[in-house]
Amino acid sequence: MRYRAFINFAKEHPTVVSAGPASLVSTIASFPLDSIKSRLQVKHYTSAWACTRDVLRAEGIQGLFRGVTFPLITITFVRTLSFSVYTHTKELLARSWRKKKDKLSDALIFGAAGGITSGTIICFMSAPFELTKVERQLEYLIWTQRNKNNGTLGTNKFIPRSGFQAARDIYRLHGGLRGFYIGLRLHMYRDMTGSCIYFGLYDTMRMLSDRLEPHRQSYGIPAPFVSFLIGSASGIMSWLSIYPLDLIKTQVQRDVLAGAPRRSGFTVLRRLLMQHEGEHEPVKKARSIRDLPIHRFLRLYRGLGISAMRSFISHGLTWTLIESITRHIESEAVNHDLDVSYDFVDFQ
Repeated sequence: MRYRAFINFAKEHPTVVSAGPASLVSTIASFPLDSIKSRLQVKHYTSAWACTRDVLRAEGIQGLFRGVTFPLITITFVRTLSFSVYTHTKELLARSWRKKKDKLSDALIFGAAGGITSGTIICFMSAPFELTKVERQLEYLIWTQRNKNNGTLGTNKFIPRSGFQAARDIYRLHGGLRGFYIGLRLHMYRDMTGSCIYFGLYDTMRMLSDRLEPHRQSYGIPAPFVSFLIGSASGIMSWLSIYPLDLIKTQVQRDVLAGAPRRSGFTVLRRLLMQHEGEHEPVKKARSIRDLPIHRFLRLYRGLGISAMRSFISHGLTWTLIESITRHIESEAVNHDLDVSYDFVDFQ
């Protein structure tokens, strides 16, 4: 009886059941890449591999997973709520605007609208957890920078903190609850834009894939493989569009957490575009190839390669598991003689 009740609930609320487990698995699988990405955004390394070697030498393997606890605790709730808002926004638009569901333009518009709504609402809940994650990921770099500024580097010993200790320090040192919203405006712009592109692209590509279903079956292409590719492509394209915002946000947060003077996002952007690498002097004459305009612009995409790899793994796994779990729920509902009125294609 309990199992039937669970299947009935899952049939009515597929995102609540599938988004949480999918997010947990994808977070664990991609977190080391996310950790490397954050470091590349705030410090110049010759390559992602050089950054990885530096982390392993200075912090050990645990350095790649520093800050993973908070995302694992919060990701189920935040990601589940995000997908639920996105889904219900689409359904509301479909009911009040158009009845026809097989138009690509509708899939793009409804998915994008659901993404904007979801990103706007969820950012107020996810910002404190993401700031704590950034604090933990960059903890060693922040500790080094703070001790350099104080002239105590070499005399103090680095002691890692837990996620709860990092959150306590943010609360104590940065103005209480307000401190958890350092860089909120940049965070909101990033999530609104990223979610809009992500869900809009996903819904459009999913509808195209559904139309090509007979061809896929004729070539024997497994459904999970298609889900993985669609999710990965959506994630990579959305991150490509918002990466400069994410990089600027991370640098603004790093400076505040390290005790440096607070800078606006525009100040960070101008420094990246106008100054010599690692210096505070404006570029009047190119000293090296790194000072050329195109290379200064590419500073906004520092760490993009490792971020694209992270998106490939994370979003591919997320949608593969969501769609697989949903298909299993539909199958179980049929096997238990439940009234199956839910179609996964409608969820898309």
